[in-house]
Amino acid sequence: MYDIKSSDNFVLRFEQTVKECWDMPALSDYKSSPLTYGELAREIETLVLLWKNAGLKKGDKIAINARSSAAWAKLFYAAQAGGFLAVQIFNAFTPSDTVSLVNHSESRILYTEKPIFDKMNFDELPELVAAIDTRSGVLLASRGNFEELYATKDKAFEDSHAGGYGPDKVNFTPVELDDIAAIMYTSGSTGNPKGVMLANRNLSMNVYFLPTHVPFRRGENYVSILPYAHIFGMTVDMVAPLCYGMHLVVLGLPPIPSNLKPALREFKPRVFFSVPLVLTKLIEDTLGEFIHSKSGSAKLEDYKNNPDFCNALRIIFDQALGGHIEMFATGGAAIPEHFEKLLVEQLQLPFITGYGMTETAPVISIGHLGHYKLRECGEWIREGVDLKIDSSNPSKVPGEILVKGNIVFKGYYKNEEATKAAFTPDGWFRTGDLATIDEDDSLFIVGRCKSMILSSNGQNIFPEEIEVVLNSLPYVAESLVVSRKDRLVALIVPDMNLAGDLDAAGLKSIMDSNLEILNQKMPIYSQVASYELRYDPFAKTPKGSIRRFMYE
Repeated sequence: MYDIKSSDNFVLRFEQTVKECWDMPALSDYKSSPLTYGELAREIETLVLLWKNAGLKKGDKIAINARSSAAWAKLFYAAQAGGFLAVQIFNAFTPSDTVSLVNHSESRILYTEKPIFDKMNFDELPELVAAIDTRSGVLLASRGNFEELYATKDKAFEDSHAGGYGPDKVNFTPVELDDIAAIMYTSGSTGNPKGVMLANRNLSMNVYFLPTHVPFRRGENYVSILPYAHIFGMTVDMVAPLCYGMHLVVLGLPPIPSNLKPALREFKPRVFFSVPLVLTKLIEDTLGEFIHSKSGSAKLEDYKNNPDFCNALRIIFDQALGGHIEMFATGGAAIPEHFEKLLVEQLQLPFITGYGMTETAPVISIGHLGHYKLRECGEWIREGVDLKIDSSNPSKVPGEILVKGNIVFKGYYKNEEATKAAFTPDGWFRTGDLATIDEDDSLFIVGRCKSMILSSNGQNIFPEEIEVVLNSLPYVAESLVVSRKDRLVALIVPDMNLAGDLDAAGLKSIMDSNLEILNQKMPIYSQVASYELRYDPFAKTPKGSIRRFMYE
């Protein structure tokens, strides 16, 4: 494992990038003019001076509770440049949860959205000196003399830099590798909130090793679609590209094909990160008519003898990604098996997956082109993390993934009990994920420790393995397998967009057939006894995972 140095500090790396890329485009919302790195540095300095003039000290907290945007990225980097802590609060949390988490984090300034703030009571946020709308910059509420400071923030910058502000004037507040850079809340206020304390070291390690595995290149465009309140989006989709001197284009719109494809065609990224839900919709929109037709399905089934057909589909999908893609990847959940096979084997597109957690900032493993294996989560990154499987036979018997190293977080903010429970007595972080690992260091995740079902005959059943197969069957949008009176039951949300005019009897017939096909692919102990149809999507966590406990 690489012994990270103080010179690898991602804030220092960003500062150096700003100086070297001063006149290059740095950051923009889609369909907006970009800020150069020099203009971004000026706006960051304006924010830092404002916060310091308002009495904030090094280590004070700036809460961000908003959708991903260029302003979000600017706020995060301003917090790092000034020696403050960025507190990420998912914008889909309820207003009451947001109030609780702002108070729990002891944040001093809140950047949010007016519709969210309108449902809050500023009097219930006594530690705040101000609340500001992230996109418009409108001051929503304040205390003391902050309103005056806010109105004169540009003059304060000019007074502080009367001689001009160029690359030689950029001088961020020194921070150490073990200083906390961010607190990211992975749950609401129910029970004990889990605010993941990420040190500068954790983010710096990810920024250090990512270019070895991902073709990020200075000066190129990068289209960002992921939520920055989720660690995958924050680190891989925002922090890293700006550290490397790329032009970060924030989509800022729902990443549906009608919004996403024009952006990809315009900016032609070389790298694209997504999540399975977005990617599968893109596949359906671009290739659905070909892969679902009777002749197309037959050709794909016999893909080795139909190279021209597969090549044509490859070109079509490559153009949908902008035409210059060298690598695209998903994380956060498993992609349906039939789509993974389509991308990797049948069309031979440069697709990979990875695995990580909020607590590891996030990357633990990542796939590599030319070596990718179906159902893997990539190879664990040896230069960034020590990893082991808690199993008597890690290549065959699933065990919990345990990790150590520079990527592992400092603990949960003001929650010693949860922090203690997250680590083994000898210091390994318990990921809660069950996996096997092969001789090439490839990880194959089978499920979560908490979701494993123990059958009456003592057999371990991993519902995620069943759900991956079920989700690949016709008209299944998402599913959840639970245990009811020692029988496995599948809760299925049908894809009503595909179902069209199909009546209830027709849908039941298809789902009955799906259950039969599913059980043919499962060992006896993992066969599903029955199913229930549900027409509302499952409740999700900020990371997009189904809240299983609500349905068990």
